Amino acid sequence: MSPQSLREWGKWPVLQVAFDYVDLRDALKTARRVAKAGRLWLEVGTPLIKAEGVKAVTRFRKLFPNHFLIADMKTFDAGWVEAEIAVKAGADMVSVISAAGDETVSDVIETCRKMGAKSIVDLMSVEDPLSRAVKAEELGADAVLVHVGYGRQKRGYDALSELEWIKKITEKVKIPVAVAGGIKHGSASTFVKAGCKIIIVGGAITRASDPADAAKILLEEITGASE
Repeated sequence: MSPQSLREWGKWPVLQVAFDYVDLRDALKTARRVAKAGRLWLEVGTPLIKAEGVKAVTRFRKLFPNHFLIADMKTFDAGWVEAEIAVKAGADMVSVISAAGDETVSDVIETCRKMGAKSIVDLMSVEDPLSRAVKAEELGADAVLVHVGYGRQKRGYDALSELEWIKKITEKVKIPVAVAGGIKHGSASTFVKAGCKIIIVGGAITRASDPADAAKILLEEITGASE
């Protein structure tokens, strides 16, 4: 990680903006606006990586050299390979799906550590997110993510649906807990108060008429909730 990125880790809470686009040009256009909003992290979303390849991570790193950059790889196999690809492309943090199993999770964690990057374990689609969060911490993960994916969001769920799990996890583990899934202005503060350190927001910012303004409003809410 760059010196700037290293300084970003540990300044909690933080707003992470997810760019779940399928066109790199559109993603970068919005990212340029959002990046001016203040101190926040930039996430190269899974759809963007799948549509454009790891070059999307490289382009984000080139344009935003001082921002903490996450590659949402959602790795399910070949953990060491995918983690290495993402970090070499410029990622400061790489995600792995906890349902992939301990071997894959460990491979991502160990590869990121060796290369000077961070790892985050996505708890989506596991029956017992608390036990998996504890296991991820034992394996050496830098953070865990409570995530309500698009599939469940289409059926009326969002991150607030997981609030009880979130409270249990933040009370149990010492590593930062991230949260994602339909978060918008008005609900972000709830997760900060529940102990989350990383608040991940996508469409509420990227699809807003003024993405920079939407990001500023969420930053103010998150900062205010931590005071």
